Amino acid sequence: MTEIPVTPTKLDDLDRRIVRALVKEGRLSFQELGRQVHLSANSAADRVRRLQRAGLISGYSAELSLRALGRTLLALSDTKLHPEVDRLEFEAQLGEVPQVLAATHTTGEYDYQIRLACSDTDDLEGVIDRLRALGVRDIHSRIVLSEIEFDRARLVGA
Repeated sequence: MTEIPVTPTKLDDLDRRIVRALVKEGRLSFQELGRQVHLSANSAADRVRRLQRAGLISGYSAELSLRALGRTLLALSDTKLHPEVDRLEFEAQLGEVPQVLAATHTTGEYDYQIRLACSDTDDLEGVIDRLRALGVRDIHSRIVLSEIEFDRARLVGA
């Protein structure tokens, strides 16, 4: 998904309250959102549309439970490609690996950090083999023991 470049948006207190409410529950109706932030439904809708046009709110999505999908083994894999591997081709092929949650192109010793959701260690081993077949030269994987999630609404300030 290509992101549209945006300039930082000035937010007033009402905008911040709206964003925090939507981060917490993206399916709020404009009527319920208005109730929470003390606006009419129409005013809440106008504010949300303005925040969308400004690029601050870029979409809404459902969060999948990895546990319910049987993907309880999370891993972070730092990977280095063979020099002759085309980066864009690798990225396209990486999108075909269902265990890949995200890949971050990085600076430093490794080319990518890949976030994986596997069913077990055999599944992880299979993904590592597949990554090598896609042109990964070196791979350093770590299993995630636990995660600490922070409320993204805090990004909009107090």
